[in-house]
Amino acid sequence: MDRASVFSGSAFHTAVYASLAVVATLATTAVLAFFFVQQTLEQEIKRQIGAEQVMLREIYDKGGEAALIRTISEINNPVALSRRAIGAFGADGLKLAGNIQTAPDPGTFKRSELMVAGNGDKPQPYYVQTTLLDETVLVIGHDLSLVSAAERRLIFALVGSGLIAAVSILTIGYLASRKSLRKLSSLETTLDLVSQGDTVVRVPVTDENEQIDRISRRVNSHLERLSSLMATTKSTAAAIAHDLKTPLSRAQLSLQSAIAMIEKKQDPSKAIGSIENELSRLNQIFDAILRISRIELSTKRGEFTRFSLQSMLDDLAETFAPMAEERGETLSLIGTRGSPLAVLGDERMVRQMIVNLIQNAIDHGPAGNKIEIALFERDGASVIELADHGPGIPEKERAKVFDPFYRLDSSRTSGGSGLGLALVKAIADRHGVRITLADNAPGLRISLAFPPVE
Repeated sequence: MDRASVFSGSAFHTAVYASLAVVATLATTAVLAFFFVQQTLEQEIKRQIGAEQVMLREIYDKGGEAALIRTISEINNPVALSRRAIGAFGADGLKLAGNIQTAPDPGTFKRSELMVAGNGDKPQPYYVQTTLLDETVLVIGHDLSLVSAAERRLIFALVGSGLIAAVSILTIGYLASRKSLRKLSSLETTLDLVSQGDTVVRVPVTDENEQIDRISRRVNSHLERLSSLMATTKSTAAAIAHDLKTPLSRAQLSLQSAIAMIEKKQDPSKAIGSIENELSRLNQIFDAILRISRIELSTKRGEFTRFSLQSMLDDLAETFAPMAEERGETLSLIGTRGSPLAVLGDERMVRQMIVNLIQNAIDHGPAGNKIEIALFERDGASVIELADHGPGIPEKERAKVFDPFYRLDSSRTSGGSGLGLALVKAIADRHGVRITLADNAPGLRISLAFPPVE
């Protein structure tokens, strides 16, 4: 796996930004906590020094300088003093008692360097409070080591926490980026295989339902559609080749027959008529293909107008009823149910759609076939329902009959080009009409649901 790609992934970049944010937050927190802890400890030490100062002042007030020196001498031992400095100095600066070697500069509570017995020859940092008792200078100090140690531990804890948090976030980011890269690599590999002609391969999808998984599902859905379109394109190409070859072959044979008749000085009118019929059939096929393409590609609705389906169906029923009677079938318009709204669309296209469905019902129906057309309202939409008692369409074939050049007759010996229902589907999609095929027991029931018109 390409680590450079892992580190350049959005998950790792997010982890880097999150780590920087955590470090910045901890740094700000560390500064605030440092000063807070420092001030808290200083206030506690100042309180302790103040309490000691009050106690020694009381001793001085009661017993004078001698009592003060005696008290300081009693507590001036390594066990009692430990980290404490204490001393009394005369007006001339000479030490009277305590473990402080030299008196510091006078002042209130502050940090100062003191030479304290037992701490070596170097001055050590202390918090110092200097008080003047008449002519005697009282100095009380507390070692800074406790405060410094607490400050160091706080800094180490915050720095350590920041490093641990940053490393943890970066690790999580790296693993997340690596995981995403693995999925993206699978997606890339799948698309490469598809581009090479493999229409079966699909993108692996996990149950985690992450963003990439949702994208993978969409990609697989598009690949399914692409695979279906490619299969349809292949079958359509084969169907076109077959449907064009037959009339061309017949036209060629008729042309040869006409040439032979001319050479024999016979009348070639019959052969020329046959050629004309085959070429006319070819022209109809090409015209249907072009019409379907134009309808599917068109997005303009400027030609859409409001019109009544009732008037259109009355006219079509009057036109096609005699044609059905000639074939021993009946066609009837059973009227409307409810008050259907007007529809919006291209009236010529809608008429062509219904004509194709009626013509199919008549052409494929047996003698005695009853064809009924109904118009009614459902959920505010106008619905045309055409039912016949013909052979019907098997349920597994109903999704395919709208494909161009598809025929239930696999031998393709029946008449027609297989484009009638494809044209119906194109017009329906253009107008937002929902087509439903159902069993009429026997026969087929086709419903055309037009969208409501506001």
